[in-house]
Amino acid sequence: MRAFLGIGILLALVGGIFTYLARRSMALCPALARHPGGVWGFLAGFLALMILVPLVNRLTGHRLDALYALSYGLFGFVSTYLLYLAAADLLQFLLRRFAHAPAQTGAWAVGLALAAALASCLAGLWPALRPPALKTVEVPVRGLPAGLDGFRIIQVSDLHLGPLVPASKVGRLATRINDLRPDLVAVTGDLVDGEADGVRAKVERLAALHSTHGVFFVTGNHEYYSGVAKWIPVIQGMGWTVLDNAHQVLAHGGAPLVVAGMPDPAARGRRGTGRGPDLGKALAGVPQGAPIVLLFHPPTGYEAAERAGVTLQLSGHTHSGQYFPWSLVVRTLYRFPRGLHRFRGMWIYTSVGTGFWGPPDRFLVPPELTLLVLRRA
Repeated sequence: MRAFLGIGILLALVGGIFTYLARRSMALCPALARHPGGVWGFLAGFLALMILVPLVNRLTGHRLDALYALSYGLFGFVSTYLLYLAAADLLQFLLRRFAHAPAQTGAWAVGLALAAALASCLAGLWPALRPPALKTVEVPVRGLPAGLDGFRIIQVSDLHLGPLVPASKVGRLATRINDLRPDLVAVTGDLVDGEADGVRAKVERLAALHSTHGVFFVTGNHEYYSGVAKWIPVIQGMGWTVLDNAHQVLAHGGAPLVVAGMPDPAARGRRGTGRGPDLGKALAGVPQGAPIVLLFHPPTGYEAAERAGVTLQLSGHTHSGQYFPWSLVVRTLYRFPRGLHRFRGMWIYTSVGTGFWGPPDRFLVPPELTLLVLRRA
């Protein structure tokens, strides 16, 4: 019943968005109004591509990956045009209502929204495809043992390895991380965006990752969409430590450091995936007074983490909206959508993502490879 309700809500939302896009575009622009079949046909074709491309790609053995570029490129354009159209629609209304602008203002508004959406998508293509910039963040920790001063953590989040990410790019990323000589590599979910049979070879390029204390991984929501039961053995076979409501105590410079992790909330209610995040279980038996680094895909649950004595929570998931103007919207959904923030007695860092999901577009929100350095406050 819950699944049918969710599908119903999704269909209603998509229907409402498409109706607004079509009707307002035609209402404002007479040239589009003369071709309603073309407007509705474009939106129907776009929706068909988004639904059918994953199915066709799977049936053909992932030999039509170019279709992904087309469908997700259209997704980026339509989703950007939606917000630009809403803004232009409001602006033309205000101009016509209070400045007595001519009726042609509506057509100009649609043209401006279309041009801005296209320009935004093209401008965001290069940042999405190029290697992520290295972002170094120093985290001041009160009472940090001297042996942990300068401890280096590389955070990789939201790589979304799938049809649009070349294997060569993954290999270069692994080499780059190794060259940084981190003490720890933390992969905070959404590593994959496809089933193990399709993109496994790309993921296994990351088996070359190494650090002083290894690679630690927690699931994101997309691992569950991509068949987590097949992915976990692959990831463990790469020598990574999967933290499923668990922790490990590391000894570094004569001091203990706890690395804990919880699965994404998407694990709840899924057969064979456990009961979802359980902070009490993840931290059960941690040494008293040891600094705790918690890996958790979404930047949520920080209240409980702070009460439990967590020092630093590493999260991702938001992509900080991934591209403008959605980067503005995401700020209304999360308290800590990007960057380093202090929450009472702990720190939380939210990565904007090392890759991209869906549209190869990171307009004004470039991806990052994050180097976090623990410092004595």
